[in-house]
Amino acid sequence: MDEVRRQGLERIRSKLELITRVEAEHGFGVIIEGTTNPEPVPELPQGVSEVFGLFSRLGADHFRFFQPDEIQDAAAWAAREIVPHCPLGTPLTIGCERHRAPRDIECGSGIWLDVDDGDVYYCDIDDYIHLYKHPDETIDVLVFADDIVTFFDRFVLGPAYPQLVAAMIGPGSVTERDRRGRYRDTWLRLLVESGLATADDREAIWAMPDVTRLTLSD
Repeated sequence: MDEVRRQGLERIRSKLELITRVEAEHGFGVIIEGTTNPEPVPELPQGVSEVFGLFSRLGADHFRFFQPDEIQDAAAWAAREIVPHCPLGTPLTIGCERHRAPRDIECGSGIWLDVDDGDVYYCDIDDYIHLYKHPDETIDVLVFADDIVTFFDRFVLGPAYPQLVAAMIGPGSVTERDRRGRYRDTWLRLLVESGLATADDREAIWAMPDVTRLTLSD
């Protein structure tokens, strides 16, 4: 394991311990579930098995992040469904946007992991269907990180979380507050209380400097 990835995993481990303590103290109502101890799958991009060796599910109002069933072990990976002619190469779903969805439903747009190069990105489902039907055309995707360790370190458990909300839901949703003046997004409340993120930099929230827009074709 290279040093940069090792350090990133250690930061994720420390942050998970911190937010677990803060959640126990404040009771924001977020989801923090321990790992199901997936076995290493050599075919996966670097860092995937290691990240989900730290947790299985995280989430709150806007997003849920979860270990895909397909990576539990080598047998599950070998049996995974491959979508014929998928223009994105049958990526893994590692999270979903669920703004205003019922708490017991995981739905909405997927956050995907490219199984070839490790990119973590979002593609609008209507754009995906369009490219599937019209492979000679192009679509835009939003790339959050070029590896899963960076994604969870910065966009889920770190300072770029407001940019994730802005990119997938809208900049105005980041600072939306309830009648008591609290952030409506309980995950953001948790990160702010833990000292891991802030919503003060409005320019960064709107400009999303850590998010890369790419144009793809089949």
